[in-house]
Amino acid sequence: MNIKGKIVSLGLAATLLTTSLNLTSCQTLQQPTQQGYQGAGAGALLGAVAGALLSPDNRWKGGAIGAAIGAVAGYTLSQIQAQSAQQAAQYNQPVRYETTTNDGTQGVVQAEPIGYNPQTGCKKVRIKTWQNGQLISNIVKEVCPAQ
Repeated sequence: MNIKGKIVSLGLAATLLTTSLNLTSCQTLQQPTQQGYQGAGAGALLGAVAGALLSPDNRWKGGAIGAAIGAVAGYTLSQIQAQSAQQAAQYNQPVRYETTTNDGTQGVVQAEPIGYNPQTGCKKVRIKTWQNGQLISNIVKEVCPAQ
C-alpha cells in the first residue's frame, strides 16, 4: 500500500472512532446486537490491517492497536446505523446523524424509509453513510416491529 493509501486508511479509522464517540456520547447503554458484533468484527479486521501497515517497526503492536480501535469504531457505526433505521421506520421519515471531527473530517449516517412488506409487516429502510461527502456505504435493511 502506498503512503496515500496509508494516510487514507488512518484518516478513515480516526474519523470512525471520533464519529462513533461523538454520536454515542449522549446515548444510553443498549444491549449488544448481532449487527454490532458484525460491525466490531469487520472494524477489527480492517483496523488490524491498517495498523500493521502503518507501523512498520512493530507490526504486531500496530495490528493490535488498530484492531482495538477498529472494533470500537465498527461496533459503534453499526449501532448508529441500526438506531437510525429503527427511528426511520418508526416515525416513517428520514433520520440523519452528522458530526465533524476536530480536524474537519465529516461523517454522516442517513436512513430513510423506502417501502413496506405487507407479508412480513416490516418496513424497508435505505441506510447511507458518507465520509467527507464520499458515499462509503449504501444498504437496504428490513425493519420489523418488535414482537
